[in-house]
Amino acid sequence: MKKTEKIYLTKKEIGELLKSKNLLPFNRQIKKKHAENLEKSISKYGILRNPIICMLKYDNDKIAIADGQHTLTAIYQLITSKDKIECNLVKCHTKREVIDLIAKLNTTSVGWRLEDFLSAWLNFGIDNPEYRNYKFINDRMEESTLSLDKVLNIFIRDKDMFKGGKVVFNDDLVSNTTYIFTKHVRLKYNFPAHTLTGVIGFAKGVKFKNKDEVKSFISRFDAYIDYLKTKKQTITYHREFIKLKLFELHSLTDFEFVKLISND
Repeated sequence: MKKTEKIYLTKKEIGELLKSKNLLPFNRQIKKKHAENLEKSISKYGILRNPIICMLKYDNDKIAIADGQHTLTAIYQLITSKDKIECNLVKCHTKREVIDLIAKLNTTSVGWRLEDFLSAWLNFGIDNPEYRNYKFINDRMEESTLSLDKVLNIFIRDKDMFKGGKVVFNDDLVSNTTYIFTKHVRLKYNFPAHTLTGVIGFAKGVKFKNKDEVKSFISRFDAYIDYLKTKKQTITYHREFIKLKLFELHSLTDFEFVKLISND
């Protein structure tokens, strides 16, 4: 178990640690509103959890904030130049140890969103063996406008492992065909999140055999939407209903489908 020590920081030292140039690039951005709320809480209840400082043994023993950026921002506004604040100090010998520490601290505590973990592992840089995998996830999110949660549901097996720095992918064919269809309905129809959950569930469940099969079904789906428009109707947005409707459309023969959309 990694040992921690106590370190006592002055207001001046805290101010230095909070400068942009001294903040770890793979930690999350400081949000003013969150820091202000913590300032009010600390004023009322005191410091409930010590900030955690890491000593970067690989960088001439430089110290940086591993956890508690918002807490220290709040504390800085409250203390005088004569005060000293107790923090926990952890020595990290590699950059990997630092980001592992940050990831574990924020996996076991409330605060970080999935996007914060993605940003952290991307900002770790190309010397991270998993960098290309995190960039792949980020690129899929940006090009599709799908939320990170939806992209992870499509592509990866374990979100906790994703938070901790390891990307384990689902079956490649199922993921890619699911993504192609979900991306299409997202960009063309701007379906809300709960509807997309049903879309993803359908695509994963139907297991398209190849990309051409997906494209064929996309044509069928678009034709069905156009048909509904002529009837001044819309497809249901409930995630379970749309999932069932998609399975129903997929099960039809070409003859049955043509009969459906030409039925007045």
